[in-house]
Amino acid sequence: MEKKYSKWTVEGEKKTSWICGCFQTADGYFKFCNEHENIMQKAIQDKVDSLDMTIVVAEKSTVQ
Repeated sequence: MEKKYSKWTVEGEKKTSWICGCFQTADGYFKFCNEHENIMQKAIQDKVDSLDMTIVVAEKSTVQ
């Protein structure tokens, strides 16, 4: 099946492209432009936290 709106790139096959340079690859990964990278990373981390999608697997040991 031809993916008419996808484009092959070094990062993967582009599924969508926005005017700012952000894009989503055909396999579901997102790549954000320099302008949006930090804010999108924070938004994603906040959403992961609000959905309680992680658990602590090992506590950092403190050196005394």
